[in-house]
Amino acid sequence: MKIQYLPVNWTTYHELVQKLAATILSDCEKPDKIVGISRGGLTLGHILSDFLQIPVATFTIQSYTDIQKQGEVKITEPLKLSIIGKHILLADDVSDSGKTLKRAISYLNHFKPKKITTATIFFKPHSIFRPNFFAEQTTNWILFPYNPTERILTITKTMEKKGESKADIQKHLISLHYTTDQIKFVRKYYLP
Repeated sequence: MKIQYLPVNWTTYHELVQKLAATILSDCEKPDKIVGISRGGLTLGHILSDFLQIPVATFTIQSYTDIQKQGEVKITEPLKLSIIGKHILLADDVSDSGKTLKRAISYLNHFKPKKITTATIFFKPHSIFRPNFFAEQTTNWILFPYNPTERILTITKTMEKKGESKADIQKHLISLHYTTDQIKFVRKYYLP
């Protein structure tokens, strides 16, 4: 099955986070703190912190090993902030399988917060976890603006395994709105 991509530029990303923040402010008791799941929730947590005017902290969960391949969901960097008795807004970029958010909630509950509310930019309908708030729903693989090197590298390697030519890979990456400078950077520093 061919992967369908959803390229998201910085302007669209910022608009989606503002939309998400407006919904949270309209429909929710204001949280005390944001906890972003690193890596995907780092940028979201930072921007939400500005829109909601509340502090942000992070912890790290790793799960994806490749596009559409999720490995074991592990906490690799702990939370270093007390959240006892606090209303936490747990932020991540997407609820894809839902396993990361479920694992994060289980982990955070050990710190005895008063309440955990969840927010993502995107929600995928096949997810086992529906966040309290999300800006958009999609079934596509999202290409966020903050990880072009990672995505160009992954897409290139996937296409190379299928025997695609360098020219076809270049054309496909450009169709996904990556710049020639971004592609050159990845080829120079990460591809033999």
